[in-house]
Amino acid sequence: MRLCNTQFSVLYGDIVKLDADAVTIPASPSMRMEAGISAKIKEKAGQEVEEEAVQQAPGSPGEALLTGGGNMPAGHIFHCVMLDKNNNGSPDYLRLSVRDSLLMANSMGLKRIAFPAIGASFTGLNPRVSTTIIVEETRKAVEEGMPFTEIIFIVCDPAPYIAFKRALKLSFNKESD
Repeated sequence: MRLCNTQFSVLYGDIVKLDADAVTIPASPSMRMEAGISAKIKEKAGQEVEEEAVQQAPGSPGEALLTGGGNMPAGHIFHCVMLDKNNNGSPDYLRLSVRDSLLMANSMGLKRIAFPAIGASFTGLNPRVSTTIIVEETRKAVEEGMPFTEIIFIVCDPAPYIAFKRALKLSFNKESD
């Protein structure tokens, strides 16, 4: 789907192989990359990416912190802090951290940004809620004039793939209302 010269795509694939300007991942305040997609990113990108992230700790819930992409094709990683110090997540933290990553990407002139289903497995979120928030925030950013060429929603699991497709369809069908 296209909006304001930005292509919105849902891909079923491996985020560590994706050639984009930046990828986003969920993060805890400690900025350790120990589980889930963060651990997978660290394995490909290299230990130095986690070290760069940890130097910025603690991250505040709702913010995104930036590191280089290490050994990945993507040049940058936005670590979206999704949990508070008690390991509680929320839709608000997701919304704020996605927004923060988009604002930074725009200020850096990045054009191709990738989002997995950030936070989809955290308490208080699920694939439907997570993907809806991510689609809403990326669409809002483009409507506000952030000139991205492509927003990529990338997943390796059927549930978030279906959820992203549904969220995009619902979001773009709002245009015709």
